[in-house]
Amino acid sequence: MISEARSYVRAGEACRNPAIEGQAMNVIELQMTGRLRGGYYTIAEAARILRMGTKQPTIRNWLTGNGSEAGPVIARQYPNSTNELGFYDLIEIRFIDYFRRQDVSLQSIRKAAQAARRELEARHPFAMSNVCFVTDRRKIFKLTAEETGDKRLMEIVSGQHAMYDVFENFLAKGIEFAPDGLAGRWYPEPTKYPKILISPKKAHGHPIIDPAGVPTRTIFDLWRAENQDKAAVADWFEIGKSDVEQAVEYELDLAA
Repeated sequence: MISEARSYVRAGEACRNPAIEGQAMNVIELQMTGRLRGGYYTIAEAARILRMGTKQPTIRNWLTGNGSEAGPVIARQYPNSTNELGFYDLIEIRFIDYFRRQDVSLQSIRKAAQAARRELEARHPFAMSNVCFVTDRRKIFKLTAEETGDKRLMEIVSGQHAMYDVFENFLAKGIEFAPDGLAGRWYPEPTKYPKILISPKKAHGHPIIDPAGVPTRTIFDLWRAENQDKAAVADWFEIGKSDVEQAVEYELDLAA
C-alpha cells in the first residue's frame, strides 16, 4: 500500500518549484562531501546535543541498521562514514526519537522514511518542512499505519484532536527552514535560551551564542578555567555577560 502514496504526493506537485528542487540536491551533495558546510558530530556529540545521552546505541542502530535485514532508518548525510553525522542527520534523529517516545513502532517509522525518501524524492524527509511536505508526509504515515497495523500511528494521523499537527508544530519549533524546505539552522530551546543556535555553517554545527558565533562549550570551558568569573569570560570573547550566563546555563543543562 505504500506505493499508493505516489498519487497523493503528486497531487501536491504544484506546490513545488523544480528549480528549487535541483538546488536542494546540489546543496545536499555539497554538504555530503564537505563537512565544514554540513555540520560534523560524533554519535556521542549528537546524543549530548539531543539530550539522548543514554541512547547512543539506539542512534547507532538507526544510522547503520546494526546488521539487521531491515536496514538503517536514516539515509546518512555522510554515507561512507562510520561514526560521523551531519546536521540533517541530527534533525532526523530528533524527529524519530520524538515519534518513538509517542510509542510509534520503529518498523513503522522505518517504512515511512523509506516511502518518504522515494515519494518525496528527498534524501532527508524528516528534516524538511513546508505545507506541501508536511501534508505529504502525513499521508505517507497514514498509509504506513494501514500497512503495518500500527494502531498508535493511526491514532496520531487520524485522530480528531489534530494530534499529528501538534507534533509537526512542536518539531518545527525553533527551526528555520531554507526555501527548498530543508532545515537551515536550529534554535534548540528558543524560549529558555533564545541566543543558542545550531547552524551547520558555524562551528561545525555545534551550539554557539548568536550572533557572536562563539561555541557554548568554549565559553563554558573558559568560565571554569577562570573560576566562574563571567565578567572575565565576557571580556575575553568581547560578548555580553548575559551571553556568558546563557551559554553556561545551557551547557550545565546538557550535562545534567
